[in-house]
Amino acid sequence: MTSIPPAEIQSLIEAHVNGFNTQNSELFFSVFGDTAIVIDGIAPYRWLNPNAPANWLADVEKWRRDLGVTYEHLSYDMGFWNVEGSSAYAVISGSLTVTIKGQSVVRTGTLAYTFAKRDGVWKIEAQAWGRTS
Repeated sequence: MTSIPPAEIQSLIEAHVNGFNTQNSELFFSVFGDTAIVIDGIAPYRWLNPNAPANWLADVEKWRRDLGVTYEHLSYDMGFWNVEGSSAYAVISGSLTVTIKGQSVVRTGTLAYTFAKRDGVWKIEAQAWGRTS
């Protein structure tokens, strides 16, 4: 197995991270399937259908305002991935740089994804951030 997943999966990860880093919600939402779920380290910690990615992003924006977050950037390295038929799984290790009230902090973690191929198109079905620092 190579260290880079198939192009369809890699492009979804790149678009997901780029959409987050640039706060481009259209790009961010475009990578998710209709039944996607999100797990993250801010309350309420789990977002389910309908509209989990949009509801998560709304809570992230509230979190940013409440804490005075002015900058977030996720850099990552590919970790493990596996594709079996129309299902796939990938984990990246990430460093999230956050500026809170003028102070920069780096939080490390992993971002696990599940993917599904429906009607010939791959989409992210789940994202789960696990903070390690």
